[in-house]
Amino acid sequence: MPSEQAIDIQQPVIARRTAGFTLVELLVVIGLVAVLSALVMHAMSALRESSQRVSEMSAARTLGQAWNSYAIDNSGRVLPGYHYDQFEVTDAFGNDWMPSGEEGEELILVKRWPWRLAGYLGSNLKALYTDVTDMRLDQLSGEERNSLLYQVSVAPSFGMNSVYVGGDENYGGFSDIMLETFGQFYVDRLSKVRHADDLIVFTTARGTNGVPGSPDAETVEGYFRVLPPAYAQPLWDGEFDDADPGSAGNVSPRHGGDAITVTVDGRVATESIEELRDMRKWCDKAGSSDWLLTPR
Repeated sequence: MPSEQAIDIQQPVIARRTAGFTLVELLVVIGLVAVLSALVMHAMSALRESSQRVSEMSAARTLGQAWNSYAIDNSGRVLPGYHYDQFEVTDAFGNDWMPSGEEGEELILVKRWPWRLAGYLGSNLKALYTDVTDMRLDQLSGEERNSLLYQVSVAPSFGMNSVYVGGDENYGGFSDIMLETFGQFYVDRLSKVRHADDLIVFTTARGTNGVPGSPDAETVEGYFRVLPPAYAQPLWDGEFDDADPGSAGNVSPRHGGDAITVTVDGRVATESIEELRDMRKWCDKAGSSDWLLTPR
């Protein structure tokens, strides 16, 4: 009897131990779940980033084709980067839209390149506003028409290298004095391009909402102009600051530290900020990576 009673006492103990997990086992399971969740989240993030890169590279090719089509239709003259003239503008609704000629939003709008090129994109703004900025486009679409036209011209996903391709009024473009002093320092015709496979026309861009450097300033993806590393003097900072668009001329390396670029011949590539410091990628006349614009 004593031996049978001892056996009966042990049986419930054994049953309780096999009915659940120990604290150590629970911690191991929780740890495994956390690791698996992290792996899944990382894989989803990588997939999302890859999808955005593919989408934006596709948009870049479309943009390059539209830019070349414009030049072909205009007897080889390339799209002006930032310039006001009596130019027919096609809006998002497929209508011809002309400025009033008064100094105001309408005049500024047609100085920028997006609406000049919209007709060559079938007025499909998805080539201008890609994944990273299309949410803003959706927000703008509910605004009054003139406001929409103006706002869309400000912050497309890609900025144009207007200083050295097409010309930029704010940087001596279309100025007789500048052209007499420096010669034809920017490309104005396809036939004059010597390095079509290297010369950048567009690159992913970012800008600033608010006054740069102020406490309420906010970095946002998308801006119509990107500046080269140098003009008559260096324009980029020595150190790239991801929070300061101006530190690299508003170029946005938003794809894993790389920017997407489009060259004159339509080639689309990803390049780092350090690779883009080479002035030969920005100016067809540059003879070295640290080239500066000097009087002829």
